[in-house]
Amino acid sequence: MAIFLLFALQSLADIAREEAKRREKLEEQGIEAKVIEGDITRLAPNGNLSTSTPQLPGPKKEKLSSPPDKAPSSVRSFRSALQKLDRAIRQDQERLGSLRARLQAEKWAPPKIGRVSTKGVGNAETQERLQAEIEELESKLKRTRRERSEVYEAGRKAGFLPGELDGKGLIP
Repeated sequence: MAIFLLFALQSLADIAREEAKRREKLEEQGIEAKVIEGDITRLAPNGNLSTSTPQLPGPKKEKLSSPPDKAPSSVRSFRSALQKLDRAIRQDQERLGSLRARLQAEKWAPPKIGRVSTKGVGNAETQERLQAEIEELESKLKRTRRERSEVYEAGRKAGFLPGELDGKGLIP
């Protein structure tokens, strides 16, 4: 109750000033503050909760701010990007399989007999169109696979293990 009264009497500006001073002291000591996301009761059921990580004394590292167009920096963002690319690859593979099956069916289809409308497309033209779609989809699939490989390598270079990137490891 006494703590509540202390905070109730103190203005928000004073609290903000004290917090800024505390963060400056932590920064001078080389301690990086952690931001806790999510349900705090789930993170610390016993009430033991640390909001900073001590670093070994030594030369102070300069903070490098990453530009917004750089690769994602958390394991979740890498994993979600990989999952999105995997989904796109799967869909393209399925579409490619169905286009190839249609092309084979068109190759073995008997020629159309009888009255042919001027709107209809001939068998050879259909095959050419399907072949062009297949080639375009193959190049798109190749680009998507290359992009997935680049995202995966960026995750590895960021220090994440393969199991973490594939969703098979522990999430920090």
